[in-house]
Amino acid sequence: MSLPAPPLSLYIHIPWCVKKCPYCDFNSHAQVGGLPEDAYIAALLADLDRDLADFGEATMARPLHSIFFGGGTPSLFSPDSIARILDGVRQRLPFEAAIETTLET
Repeated sequence: MSLPAPPLSLYIHIPWCVKKCPYCDFNSHAQVGGLPEDAYIAALLADLDRDLADFGEATMARPLHSIFFGGGTPSLFSPDSIARILDGVRQRLPFEAAIETTLET
């Protein structure tokens, strides 16, 4: 008897903050000027494509249960950019009907 596969979750790291807190040990950086949203989204989706090429068989039969945006302060990205990331992920992976999406602020 095989165990059911655990829920599939995706963590998306957006590493910029308004300022770097002195106690923070996460990979995060103070925002200097505008954020490279377009370039970063392209890099995130390209990274996901590479991961799916390597591990796609383990994920394709399982819909995403949750997506967590962490960082940094991912809410610094525009709503349009967050929507573009979600759309890009949805084009690559199936979503559960009641997918949980969390965005740190």
